[in-house]
Amino acid sequence: MIAILGEVLLGKEESHAVRKRMVAGLGGLVGLRIAFGALSFVLTIILARTLGTGGFGAYTFAFAWIVLLGVPAVLGMDQLLIREIAAYQVKSEWGLMRGLMRRANAAVFLASAGIGLGAGAVTWVLREHWSGQRLTTFWIALLLLPLITLTRVRQAALQGLHRVVLGSTPERLIQPALLLAFVAACYSFRRQLLTSPAAMGLNLLATGIAFAVGARWLRGAIPPLVKDIEPAYRDKAWARSALPMVFLAGAGVLFGQAGTLVLGAVKGASAVGIYGVADKGAELLAFVLVAQNAAFASTAASLYAAGDVERLQRFATRVARLTLLASLPLAILFIGFGHWFLRFCYGAQYTEAQEALAILSVGQLVNVGMGMNVMLLMMTGHERSAARAIAASAVACIALNLLLVPRWGMDGAAISSASSLVLVNVLASIALYREIGISSTALGTIGVGGHS
Repeated sequence: MIAILGEVLLGKEESHAVRKRMVAGLGGLVGLRIAFGALSFVLTIILARTLGTGGFGAYTFAFAWIVLLGVPAVLGMDQLLIREIAAYQVKSEWGLMRGLMRRANAAVFLASAGIGLGAGAVTWVLREHWSGQRLTTFWIALLLLPLITLTRVRQAALQGLHRVVLGSTPERLIQPALLLAFVAACYSFRRQLLTSPAAMGLNLLATGIAFAVGARWLRGAIPPLVKDIEPAYRDKAWARSALPMVFLAGAGVLFGQAGTLVLGAVKGASAVGIYGVADKGAELLAFVLVAQNAAFASTAASLYAAGDVERLQRFATRVARLTLLASLPLAILFIGFGHWFLRFCYGAQYTEAQEALAILSVGQLVNVGMGMNVMLLMMTGHERSAARAIAASAVACIALNLLLVPRWGMDGAAISSASSLVLVNVLASIALYREIGISSTALGTIGVGGHS
């Protein structure tokens, strides 16, 4: 089955080893994404129905801030680790691999702890402007910050070593399964105790267990040569590459969180709770693309380091086309039958989000069709071009949210997010073609000599 799927996705001309590694990784990640999507979907339904729009909004709002704070805390080390570890493995530069992993863990821990303490101090000063449940939920969520950022470092190291499934399993399977079990148990025995602070506390417990499992797996996956060699460092070169990645990741998170944060500030927690189910639903359209990015990132870095741009183009186009086809059925459901989907899954109080769900789904469909443009820019050393594309789109995203959310509420947030997502894909695709001559879209060239 791996051989057949490999030929469909990558072509018969690719080596068996590359096909097997790519398809096995992709198959595992797609399986994990399906499991994660199913577990998250059920969990969202339980939390939305149990906590109500206000409690679910407080939970969503707090977690959105943690995702945003995690961007500067991770210092761009996740994308840097994937690219550099893959390249160091090709070149057998084991000392640099060990040095980079050591630097990344120390720097990210210190940054996340400092940012978490700073955010806690600021909210303590402003505590009179936050409701009790909202503030307590946020403070508990701050404890997640070091765990989430160090988890991203560990995932990136395993991706760079071409162990993408192993790197994703704790967070894609173990953590959501544990959280769902904890929430279900709490709901079954003492339903009145399931508040937004309690739900965030259960999230913290599940994340901590998954983090411990993942850390143990990483220690076992590191090559013996890396463990025994003296670490080497290229601090200045790493910093020059990581800084634009920090900015790039920060601006990228705005696409996912700006609407939630502005909507929460302007319309309140209930509006965030309703909008949150539409946002989570539309994200399901990109789950195959996210899996493709994770499975393909280290291979893209290795191919570019080896100078094999032709094979890189073939991979990018086939991936974009198959991902678009896989996402179409769900997009039709969300765009054409969103009202019934929301009513059946979440309840009548959430059907107000049907227009937002349709708008966000259109944006995600364009995102999928444009392919892996931003990831390819980063893995080929053109992170500054990616940063410029995302910066322009982030400015547009913030401006549109500030302009449209006060007038149209969650529909304004959806229009802002979808428009910005389309813009960043257009700009990144143009930059990718200009920098290395690769088209990442579903319309790009597959074969040699212009066969499409």
